[in-house]
Amino acid sequence: MTDPEAWDLYIKGGVDIAAPTVANWETPDQTRQLLEQWARWTTEDSRLRAVTEPSHFDLFPESGKLGVIIHFQNAAPLGDDLDNYRRFYDLGLRMVQLCYNFANRLGDGCLSREDGPLTSFGRQSIQEMNRLGIVVDLSHTGRRTTFDAMEVASAPPVFSHSNPGALCPHRRNIDDHQIKAVAELGGLVGVVTFPPLVKPGGKGGTVADLVNHIDYLVDLIGPDQVGLGLDFCETSPEFMAEMIGSGGWTVEDYPPDTDPRLLDLTSPTDIPNIRQELIRRGYPATAIEGILGQNWINLFKNVWAGGTGS
Repeated sequence: MTDPEAWDLYIKGGVDIAAPTVANWETPDQTRQLLEQWARWTTEDSRLRAVTEPSHFDLFPESGKLGVIIHFQNAAPLGDDLDNYRRFYDLGLRMVQLCYNFANRLGDGCLSREDGPLTSFGRQSIQEMNRLGIVVDLSHTGRRTTFDAMEVASAPPVFSHSNPGALCPHRRNIDDHQIKAVAELGGLVGVVTFPPLVKPGGKGGTVADLVNHIDYLVDLIGPDQVGLGLDFCETSPEFMAEMIGSGGWTVEDYPPDTDPRLLDLTSPTDIPNIRQELIRRGYPATAIEGILGQNWINLFKNVWAGGTGS
């Protein structure tokens, strides 16, 4: 979502609010610059509106507007200084994923060789996020670290974009125990569209396959704690090859010959196809609205209102 041309596609696709990944591996100084850039965009671009407080959700839907919730897909950009959580909160940060595939100062990633624990610094980081009102995201984080994090968390955590491993046994997906544990804490699981996480082998995946994951989650934890975490980025085969070459991804987990998008979800303008599939399967209107966004709104309101914000 760093491409301004993509914002129009989300708006045309009926998206009111999105949570772009603003940082992954950047240094704290680089991350501050990215946050300042997003602050300029949400202030100066008439299409965007920053969403940082519970009351901001009441402004949507608003024609031609896209709300932005700042999300980091790794805690590494916050560095070793806990004060950065407050500094970046003041610049709009509202959700942080603990790890991205591999280990960092907080714990292990889901692709780490060792299934290590949450570290002492990880505990302190979660406590600070809870204090401020930043959502703790457990996607792509090691299994043991996720359970440790759920024991520490005083506010509902989430798996922002992870699918049930029972349907697609991929190391970046999650098992039933993780799903039930986060739901018991009042958290949420968002389904992700990346084909290798949707369908074994990663080829030929469709919206129907994605909604199979929604069905599974609803059967397991109910419709009120299931949402969308589409992770729908401008990923290209070239970018995938670059990431594999750098060691950030592995061929096992990111097959280089796999299309990074579902067959019938190639653009944000195709997102309404998810609603149509839910309708076709007989989901009640209230459940559909929850899965498509209201469940996320309820969670953000809850966590943000429970933080001190400073």
